[in-house]
Amino acid sequence: STEDLSVTQLTQHSITLNWTSVSGSSGYYMSYERLDFSVPVTPTYMRLGGSEVTPTYMRLGGSDNTSVALNKLTAGTRYMIRVWATDGSGVNQPIEKTVKTEDDIPSPPRLMITVQVLL
Repeated sequence: STEDLSVTQLTQHSITLNWTSVSGSSGYYMSYERLDFSVPVTPTYMRLGGSEVTPTYMRLGGSDNTSVALNKLTAGTRYMIRVWATDGSGVNQPIEKTVKTEDDIPSPPRLMITVQVLL
């Protein structure tokens, strides 16, 4: 269940996750997939595919490796994250969670001063 997968640190460009160790597992697989896209879609133009659409898979080490940090993510964006435990019989059902990175902090507005000199 998703209660087993928790976010331990969240920034604009990174997500750190932790999960409960699965008894009898020999390791874990993890995938993450970006869900939000800022690509304009019109009736005549649609971007399909691309590296950001394909889920990124990672194999994580031994059974005691129960956390992972994802970096270089896009601010203010939702990601679907799944973790699978592996054992002698194969790969178990994944636990999954949708996590949104923190929004970009907008730059403060610039103050413009116009000086009019009368001669």
